[in-house]
Amino acid sequence: MSKLHPFLGMARDTPLEPAPGAPAKAKTARSLPHALTEATPEPVRARAKPAARPVAKRDAFALPEFDVADLAERLPRKRRQRRSIGLWTSFFLMVALPTLAAGLYYGLIVSNQYLSEFRFAVRSQDFAPAGASAASTALGAAARAGGYTDNFLVVDYLTSRQAVEDLSKTLDLRAMFDRPGVDRLSRLTGDDTMENLVSYWQSMIDASFDLATGLALVRVRAFTPDDAYTIASTLVKQSEKLINEISARARIDAVRFAESDVSRAEQRLRDARGALRQFRDTEQTPDAARTAGGTLDLAMKLRGELAGLQSQLASLRTYMDPNAPTVKVLESRIAATAKQITAIEREIGKGNREIQATAAQTGAAGAATAGAPATASASAMPGAAPVLSDVLSNYEDVDLSRQFAEKYYDTTLSALELARSEAAAQQTYVATYVQPARAQASLYPQRLMTTLIIFLAAGALWFVSVMVFFSIRDHVA
Repeated sequence: MSKLHPFLGMARDTPLEPAPGAPAKAKTARSLPHALTEATPEPVRARAKPAARPVAKRDAFALPEFDVADLAERLPRKRRQRRSIGLWTSFFLMVALPTLAAGLYYGLIVSNQYLSEFRFAVRSQDFAPAGASAASTALGAAARAGGYTDNFLVVDYLTSRQAVEDLSKTLDLRAMFDRPGVDRLSRLTGDDTMENLVSYWQSMIDASFDLATGLALVRVRAFTPDDAYTIASTLVKQSEKLINEISARARIDAVRFAESDVSRAEQRLRDARGALRQFRDTEQTPDAARTAGGTLDLAMKLRGELAGLQSQLASLRTYMDPNAPTVKVLESRIAATAKQITAIEREIGKGNREIQATAAQTGAAGAATAGAPATASASAMPGAAPVLSDVLSNYEDVDLSRQFAEKYYDTTLSALELARSEAAAQQTYVATYVQPARAQASLYPQRLMTTLIIFLAAGALWFVSVMVFFSIRDHVA
C-alpha cells in the first residue's frame, strides 16, 4: 500500500527512514534499498515473544507517517464516539434527569392527599293523583326524562365558581388548601383572587356522570382526611339545596301558569255567557230551542184546526149561500185561528209567510161575498220577519261557544288543582346512595405511576427529538 507523508507529499518510491524507536510494521510492504532486496529471505519461524529493545532516541525533526486505510478508519470511529457521547448526554438531560427529579419529588417531598367521594342520582317522583288527565301524565313523563339534565346540571355546578362561593360561606377553603407543611408545588399559591381559587378547586375535584346508568360520581381531594370529608359532605347538602330550589321554582311557575289559564278561561266563559244573554234579550226568549219547539207544536196544532175549519167551509159553500150565518161563523173562526198563529210566532219575533198567505187566501174568499171584513183581515197581517231556522242556528252557535267555554274552564280548574297538589310534594330530589367517608390512607399522589408516566413521556420526547435531529442532519449533508 502506498505511503504518503502528510506534510511533505513525497513520492511512492521515495524511501523514508523510520523514526528512531518506531516499531517496524510487517503488514505494509516498504521500498528497501537494492542491496537489501536481493538478500536471501530468512525462513519463516514461529513468532516468539520479542525481547526488550533498547529505547532509541527520537529525532525531534522526524515526522510520523500515516496509512490511508488507518486514517479512513479513524475518522468514522471518532464520529461514532462523538455521536454516542451526544446521544447519552441528551438522554441524560431529557430522560434520566427529569425522571430522577420526579422520583425525588414524589418520593421525598410531595405531600399526601386524601380522597373522599360520594355518588348520587337525581330522581323525580311519579306523582299522578286520581283524575289526572293524559296531558298531565305526559308532562310527568317529560319531567322524568329531564332527570338526565338535572344530573348534568349538578355535576357542572360542583366544578363552577358558584359552588366555590357557596362553599366559602361555610368553609375556609384557602386555609384548607394552604396548610403549613404542605409542599409548595401542591398547595394553593398565587394571589387571593376568586379566579385563582376556582382554578385550584377544579384541580382538586373530579365530577363525572355516566350517561348509560344515570349515576354521578364526585371525588374531592384534600391534605387531611377531615378536610376532604367536610368538603364532600358540604357539597352533598349544596347539591340537594340546588335541586330543591330548581324544583320549587318549576313548581311555582307551573302553578302560576295554571292560574293564568284559569283566568283566561274564566274571562272566556264570561264573554260566552254575555253573548248568550244578549241573544236572549234580542230574541226575547230565555231558551230559543225550547220556546221554538213549543211554539212549533202549538202552531202545528192550530194549523190542524185551521185545516179542519177550511175543510168545513169548503163543504158548506157547496150547498149553502155564501152569506149564510154558518159560513160567516166559519170564516170568522178561520181568520181568528190565523191571527192566533201569527201572534204566537210574533212573541218570539218570527213571522210566518205561509200563515199570512193562508189568511190572505181566506180573506180573498170572504171578499167575494162580504168584501170589507176580508180586506181588514188581510191588512191586519204584519210584514214578513226572519225565518225560524236562522234564529235557531244563531242560538246554537252562541250556546255552543258557551259550552266550550265551560268545558275549558273546568279543564283549567282541574289543571290548577293538579299543579297545586304537585307543588305540595317534593318531586325532584338528590338520591345520595354512597355517602362521603373519612379516608384512612393516602391514595394521591400515585408516586410510582406518576414517575413511570414521566419517564415514558420524556423517553418518547427524547426519541422523537433524536430522530428529527438526525433526519435534518442527513438532509443538510
